[in-house]
Amino acid sequence: MSARMPEIPWHKPRKAEPRQPLSRSLIVETALRVLDAEGLSGVTMRRVAQELGTGPASLYAHVSNKEELLDLVLERVVSEIRMPLRPEPERWKEQITEICFEAQRVLTSHRDVSLVSLGSIPLGESQLGITEFLLDLLLRVGLPPQVAAWALDGLGQLIDTDAYEASVYAERIARGTDIGEYFGQLHGFLLALPADRFPNLQRMADTMVTGEGDERYAFKIEVFLRGLESYLPAA
Repeated sequence: MSARMPEIPWHKPRKAEPRQPLSRSLIVETALRVLDAEGLSGVTMRRVAQELGTGPASLYAHVSNKEELLDLVLERVVSEIRMPLRPEPERWKEQITEICFEAQRVLTSHRDVSLVSLGSIPLGESQLGITEFLLDLLLRVGLPPQVAAWALDGLGQLIDTDAYEASVYAERIARGTDIGEYFGQLHGFLLALPADRFPNLQRMADTMVTGEGDERYAFKIEVFLRGLESYLPAA
């Protein structure tokens, strides 16, 4: 075993690096940083512990498991969503559309975090705040309580699935895929379909690939809201 080297006289004596005390918030922020850099598949207890310079076992004093950690990360992300100050029943469709676009903006800025939301029940404080706001708005408009409750489920799925699809395309672009060329090839494929077997797809090739992502998202929201409108009591 080699002897320890002496300190260089004119250098400041080294001290042990102070370890930053672990906390739930620090673990969540670190996990979010890993997710933003590597995607959801990169977030493991081991990977987060590595970023914190500790072992996975030390994380379990603050979070029960990876599932709880991901729930906390989702809640942290949702806290970035900017909500209106108050419900405006007179423009309820516009207000819900604005909230949907704001939620999409936040979710898509954090890779594929929307996958955590799919299949989970929103129970974090920020998530409950959004649910309460939307529920209040829909009830003020006059929707029956059961319709309003199920509408929230549908809106959540619409937002999550669109955000996830956007993250898939963003990942393709990051890998070097030219999206314009991709859809150009899709257009050519539709045009080349046998007209006797796929007459509508072949004839509507231009129409099928028309529209940017935001236009299509707005259309889906509008269709959903028009459906809800049919449940309103007659004026």
